[in-house]
Amino acid sequence: MTSTSLTGAKVVEEPESIEFNNNYSNAHGVSYAPNAKVEIKISCENLPRSDNFTKCDPKVFVFFEERVYNCGVPESKWILVGSTETAKNDNNPKYAKSFVFEYYFQYIQNLRFVVLDMEGKNDGFLTNDYIGYVEKTISELLVNAKQNKCSYDIMGTIPFGMKFREKKHSAKNCRMTITIEEVANTAVQAVFDVSCKNLDKMDFIGKSDPYFVISKQLESGEWTKVYTSKVKKLTLNPTWKQIGIDMVRFNSGNDKKLLRFEVFDWDRNSSPDYIGKFEANFETIREKNTFEIINDEKKAKKSNYKNSGTMTFENIRYAEGFSFSTFPLHGTEIAVVFSIDFTSSNGTPREADSLHKIIDKKELNDFSKLNHYQKAITSIGQVLESYDTNKEFAVYGYGAQFNNDEKMRFDYPLNGNEKNPNVKGIQGVLDAYYSTLETVKLGFPTNFAPMIDIIARNVRKEGCTKVKDTTILKQYTILVIITDGDITDMEQTLDAIKRATDLPLSIVIIGVGDNDFSSMEKLDADNIQISGGGKKIRDIVQFVPLNKYIDNPDVLASETLAEVPSQFFEFVTESKCVPPDYED
Repeated sequence: MTSTSLTGAKVVEEPESIEFNNNYSNAHGVSYAPNAKVEIKISCENLPRSDNFTKCDPKVFVFFEERVYNCGVPESKWILVGSTETAKNDNNPKYAKSFVFEYYFQYIQNLRFVVLDMEGKNDGFLTNDYIGYVEKTISELLVNAKQNKCSYDIMGTIPFGMKFREKKHSAKNCRMTITIEEVANTAVQAVFDVSCKNLDKMDFIGKSDPYFVISKQLESGEWTKVYTSKVKKLTLNPTWKQIGIDMVRFNSGNDKKLLRFEVFDWDRNSSPDYIGKFEANFETIREKNTFEIINDEKKAKKSNYKNSGTMTFENIRYAEGFSFSTFPLHGTEIAVVFSIDFTSSNGTPREADSLHKIIDKKELNDFSKLNHYQKAITSIGQVLESYDTNKEFAVYGYGAQFNNDEKMRFDYPLNGNEKNPNVKGIQGVLDAYYSTLETVKLGFPTNFAPMIDIIARNVRKEGCTKVKDTTILKQYTILVIITDGDITDMEQTLDAIKRATDLPLSIVIIGVGDNDFSSMEKLDADNIQISGGGKKIRDIVQFVPLNKYIDNPDVLASETLAEVPSQFFEFVTESKCVPPDYED
């Protein structure tokens, strides 16, 4: 028997599984696709006896945290997802019932596991004895799991915001083991070969340099890009072999979802020329493998227009692949680097209207009172912190004179340690930033390229390693650049990004203040021209203006980090990487 609660939890009465879908959407109301599904199972060890002679009857209740923000102040609501079965007379229960969650990289998905001794006649929280709880995010479980298992002490205190019957048990030496695994079918890929015939001639020598873009239609009717092919030089009849795209990214796991295939002619010195498009879902593609490529503008102008070529799909199949969660679950580290703008346009920290305004230490725990940079660091940091197992973050400043040095720096470690710029945790990042405000001499210009080049060199050394013929992804790096204005060294920055596009690296840029950030669009891969031929350039940059989401750190983080999983996956696909602990 299955029922659905108002929270979206489908509760299965038999001891099998409970599936909870917390539908996240972006700032425009468009639903995000999950990066994977994970299944969680629970066991406990050394639970206390009900009395000197009787073992307890434990049951675990699982809660999911929903947070809303009012003027930057968070309010939490804990939703009961469901519970395990009751283990009769068992101080070391291993529960059969499992819990399935959709996993989203860019969100904090906080779970609370509460253990009760079921002495009462019903599941009431005030009629049964409280033992303790464990609270962890899904991302923490993925990163910390060893052989898919995490073990934690059960906390005996009653968690804030919840009411339980006063405990008579001690949770001392009680442990909970949480097993987390990917749901198998979320790692499936669509694999196929693509070829085109008789594409329009777009170059003066009678050829084209074609590539194609796949987009999927969202529920809102908008289109979102999911794949860009490599450029094939000087041909009207190109072939692309063994294209593999994970089904979640490709069509959200729905073969009836409408897809758009657009073909372009790459040009070294200008924007690409549009050749044409067609639309079809994957179900239709498997049935009818050849489609006409239509240019609507040419069709409207020419009465004898037939098409601008055809596209054919062959060797279509499904294949087992990786989901995003495979990598942190099997040993790939997510490293985070912060780069903070200290140019003079921010305003002197002692001024009330400065973007670097020094906040009274008594107010540093109040998100609504923080300055713009502290809000950006906190919002992004609270999501990314759980992905780094050692909780160390490199933090740099640029565009200023630091530590009473006359030299203008664009790569200064805010902890003052040139050899080791790492600090402990996001609080360490905030502390290093705060202490810098006392001595920094704001300067000019706003140069991004030096920092990108330094991080790219480190990533090239630390990111991947070769073992025989296998590329192992040890570490994927996210560079967070926070800035108040336009880039001064735009051409050098574009070149630095081009050099970094083949690395396990994403760059997220947060714009603070009221400046016009329209020039940031030049950093999008679609607008970066590729020097040296038809090399495909990977999109590694995402820009978000802070002011749009300044009072909601969850939305700011989700908007800023939403593209990272697809950028990650594009690198993994192109480089054919596996995680360190993966066993085929």
